[in-house]
Amino acid sequence: MKKSSTTVYLSTTGGLLKRISMRVLGLFILTTCYQSVLGQEAMPLRRNTIKVDLTSNLLFRNAINFSYERVTKPSQTLGITLGYQQFPKITSLGSSIQSEGERDRTGYKVGAEYRFYLKKENKYQAPHGVYLGPYMSYLFFKNERDLLITKDNGDEVNATYQSKISVFNIGFQVGYQFVINDRWTIDLVFIGPSISRYGAKFRLDGNFTVDEEHEYQNEIVQALVDRFPGLEDLITDHEVDSGGKVDTWGYGYRYQVLFGYRFGHKK
Repeated sequence: MKKSSTTVYLSTTGGLLKRISMRVLGLFILTTCYQSVLGQEAMPLRRNTIKVDLTSNLLFRNAINFSYERVTKPSQTLGITLGYQQFPKITSLGSSIQSEGERDRTGYKVGAEYRFYLKKENKYQAPHGVYLGPYMSYLFFKNERDLLITKDNGDEVNATYQSKISVFNIGFQVGYQFVINDRWTIDLVFIGPSISRYGAKFRLDGNFTVDEEHEYQNEIVQALVDRFPGLEDLITDHEVDSGGKVDTWGYGYRYQVLFGYRFGHKK
């Protein structure tokens, strides 16, 4: 039996509507899935990062400093730092002063920071991208060594020298952190000025007159200034007072390169 034109039209229209409906449904499903994926990528997949400071050994001897960064909000993190570092090795402390051996050389570093990752500048959420924020740190160094000092008259005197140096920094930093394959990070601190409190105590023990002790102590301090990063900001004119103490405020700086590993369950 031959179909009427109306029947053919309705049949054709119904098939077309069915195909359109299926395509709309498929498009809706794909769009929903895509938005879901974007939502997952927008959230930090791993909240925790443990990092090692690669610049410590460039500045100090036998140094190892670790940092832990925790994502607290999609664009904010909290970090802490803890590490061990020794005073730079010194064999000669002046033309007439030789180091005979070290009795003690210790030091440590502790710190904390809070970072704001800039939403408008970053394609990804924390901890990937440009960041800025406050930080504070405390460094302490203790060094004690045996010395052999040759006086102007040629006499040799055995002596001991002890130094204690502390630096407390409060500052503001700007940097960028790369995240590679969701696991590895490279953290670069570009700018980190600070207001710093410097404290130091130097002590020279030996058979010296008051004038000789002051002369030799300042000669040793000059050698320390040449070896210790930033110590020139600590001691005015590279000299200490008669008691061997320094307590002053000044300006500091911070620059770092850290390599990290991310861990934690994915969202």
